[in-house]
Amino acid sequence: MCVLPLLLAGVLGASNMREKLAEYLKNLLVEGTTKEAQSMKCNAEIVDAVRFLCTFEEHHAMIFNILWEMVVSSHINMKICAAGLLKVIVPYVDAKVASTHILPALVTLGSDPNLNVKYASIDAFGPVAQHFKNDMIVDKIRVQMDAFLEDGSHEATVAVVRALVIAVPHTTDRLRDYLLSKIFQFTATPINSSDLMRRRERVNAFCEAIRALDATDVSATSVRDFLLPAIQNLLKDSDALDPAHKEALEIIMKERSGGTFETITKVMGAHIGIASSVSSFFGDSGLLGKKESVEIPPETVESPKAIPPSPAEDTRFRRIMRGNFTDMLRSKGKGPEET
Repeated sequence: MCVLPLLLAGVLGASNMREKLAEYLKNLLVEGTTKEAQSMKCNAEIVDAVRFLCTFEEHHAMIFNILWEMVVSSHINMKICAAGLLKVIVPYVDAKVASTHILPALVTLGSDPNLNVKYASIDAFGPVAQHFKNDMIVDKIRVQMDAFLEDGSHEATVAVVRALVIAVPHTTDRLRDYLLSKIFQFTATPINSSDLMRRRERVNAFCEAIRALDATDVSATSVRDFLLPAIQNLLKDSDALDPAHKEALEIIMKERSGGTFETITKVMGAHIGIASSVSSFFGDSGLLGKKESVEIPPETVESPKAIPPSPAEDTRFRRIMRGNFTDMLRSKGKGPEET
């Protein structure tokens, strides 16, 4: 698999053979991808070759010219191949190139009427969100994700969530909050589908995203308004919820809510419309709160010092470890569920 990259960059990449390199690469990508019988091995070699070429900045202009020709082509396979190539070269370009070349190409592919082309472009937006925190790039990604979600299809919803999940550990708080708010909206909308496999795929995608987000520094407001309500909504669909995901969500719910009646009832009251009478009953100004403060004031004051809470670093480490099991659970879930 190293022969083709070395041929392109090591031989044809010489300064006196640039024209031959462009011609050879164009024939390889434009003409090669029109062949229906092209092998997966050849596809992998082409991807490796283009990735290798992109490590040299002097080849960027040539590569993007060829990729744009593929993007505007009428051939479906060529467009899908272009989306895959754009995805793998993201780490080798800067924010300016991403904004002026990669994003416009992906937006064009995302507006294609063919669903396979559209979903291939959604997948390619993930690495862009992962590698760039530029506000303008993040805004463009959010706008395009909204456009993908307009049709409300199951495939688009799952594709958008999974594309953004890979960016969660590295992206900005704005994009994390965007993804979390979308998951809350999706889980709050009743799904009447009788297709259990589709429901499980949808729920698995949401659970993987929540576990990834839980491993980051989500703001208290986002936890209260989006994270906890989304978990409550997911726990309602027990048939579609994987047992491992269910256990992880319950742990997140307990840790993020602090295990207190007051926090839980505030969340329930804010999103379900139930008056928080339990909170007033158990709160500091409530009946039991007053009684406890009168009977054992020393213990109430000293308890935080005598029994310190778990360190924040330890809690966050546990959340990160839970988030890292996403891929394992995805592969685990496919076996028994598909049978």
